[in-house]
Amino acid sequence: MTIDIQTMLYRITAQTFDQNFIVKPEDSLDDGYLHVVRVKSTLGTERAAIFRATYEWVDVWIPELRVGATMFDYGDVQEDKEDDLRRLCIATRVYLEGGAHVEQRKRMFRKDLIPLVIIDVDGLEWRLGRNHCVVPYL
Repeated sequence: MTIDIQTMLYRITAQTFDQNFIVKPEDSLDDGYLHVVRVKSTLGTERAAIFRATYEWVDVWIPELRVGATMFDYGDVQEDKEDDLRRLCIATRVYLEGGAHVEQRKRMFRKDLIPLVIIDVDGLEWRLGRNHCVVPYL
């Protein structure tokens, strides 16, 4: 059975984010391969996240900080792909609600700082950075 990634992405983001968020599907430049949803908080912050999904991976991008995380799943089990996306959505929701900790880290060869978003969900720590991420796998 073929997994409908677009339907999965729309359904899980709609289930995870309530009336405090605007969930809006966006067009992708890739015909049928990449599916995109933008989620914006209406809780008085300008926080937003962009979720992208393909058959092999799902990711989130936080544009205002330019950080993100990616989860890979090359299998054919729909429930596993849904679980990965749901976990990513739940962690991102914590950030969008203001529950994450943002650290500023020094860069090695430059004087500016780069953000690192640390999110604690059910005792597991997520770290979203610009060039790396730490995603707790169960």
